[in-house]
Amino acid sequence: MKRIVWFAVMVVLFVLSLVVLEAYAVDLAQPSKTQSKKTAIEIDYGGIHPSRTIEVLLVKASTVLELLQAVAEVKTHPVGGYVMVVSIDGVEGKRGEMAWYYTVDGKSPGKVANSNVLNGEHHIKWEYKKDVCSPKVDKK
Repeated sequence: MKRIVWFAVMVVLFVLSLVVLEAYAVDLAQPSKTQSKKTAIEIDYGGIHPSRTIEVLLVKASTVLELLQAVAEVKTHPVGGYVMVVSIDGVEGKRGEMAWYYTVDGKSPGKVANSNVLNGEHHIKWEYKKDVCSPKVDKK
């Protein structure tokens, strides 16, 4: 009789642990509204491809570059202590001619994308347009 009671207790504990584990897994898979925020990423290819806007879920603090890499094929190039975006979805910048620039909520953030950490809902826009920075750096 003791064995049957012991066995029943073990089965009940096992089932309860499965229920708790499943609830925990569901909670991890579906972040709460206070943890997650939606961020829109717009990519304007300068007429080479149609522009597109993708909405991503920001579960933790992410950089602008990490968010772009989540939705597009991105090539970067280190310049000094910075990481510059040189290509998005095969559209590559040409030094002194065309380059990739981004804004957050319509404003230039003054930071390179890999150092700009976002925590809230934003609209990020990447634009392929005339390179205005290289001539300044090259002092031309």
